[in-house]
Amino acid sequence: MSRHTARIHAFHLIFQFPFYSDWALCRIDDYLKSVQDLEEHLQVVVDDNDTSFIINEVTGTFAKLQVLDAIITKYLKNWEIERIAKVDLALLRLALYEIHHVTDISTATSINEVVEIAKIYGTDESSAFINGLLGQVVRENA
Repeated sequence: MSRHTARIHAFHLIFQFPFYSDWALCRIDDYLKSVQDLEEHLQVVVDDNDTSFIINEVTGTFAKLQVLDAIITKYLKNWEIERIAKVDLALLRLALYEIHHVTDISTATSINEVVEIAKIYGTDESSAFINGLLGQVVRENA
């Protein structure tokens, strides 16, 4: 599985955060089991590195959720975080987690990846909105 595909799976799980009041590691395990079943059917290898990457991205993002949301809120102009599309919010959280807490992924890679995922899962405006907000964060913190 490519890192891009693994990141999409992490995004799927992060997207689910707001819909559950009792988020737990068992949800990740159940999701990964269904991914592995699907990947076996499609004859794609899901190795331990893929699983570890997904788990680290999701649990890390969840652990830093309040900090990540505070960063997002800081850069919103005349907008409330509650009004952001859930897809966009999940992708912003994922990218900001990677930018601030994952040392082996470049900032440019994190931004590019979530912008590309936004083009698939978001609205026509999602990729520009995400790219713009993340660009502001990076410029101000450079």
